[in-house]
Amino acid sequence: MIARSVPSSLSLERSRRAVAQARSFVRDRCAESGVSETVCDTAVLLVSELVTNAVEHARSSVDLSVTVSPAKVHVEVGDGNASLPAIQPADVGAVHGRGMAIVDALADAWGVRPAGRGKTVWFDLPC
Repeated sequence: MIARSVPSSLSLERSRRAVAQARSFVRDRCAESGVSETVCDTAVLLVSELVTNAVEHARSSVDLSVTVSPAKVHVEVGDGNASLPAIQPADVGAVHGRGMAIVDALADAWGVRPAGRGKTVWFDLPC
């Protein structure tokens, strides 16, 4: 049974290590809260996509927040770029451009909201 959780947050510098740090942070929060391995793996994949987008496109530090409740895992990724993410048409040969399509396909819900001079992208997964 998943206990009620308070949000956990982490600030990440814009670097190649940020994505690995974000994945580890989310995996640890899920494990501490008793989230199933399947849901945890999906949360780790989605946070990897969002933090990669923030590092590559926002060119700013990244704020990560994870809240686990009995009903859901809620993750927020904030950055300093106000440009909104978009689902790109699939290009079979492309190496990049599928991140938001993956989030859209796997998250129970997701969205974006303005935050200061940037934005926060969030997603929910059912527990």
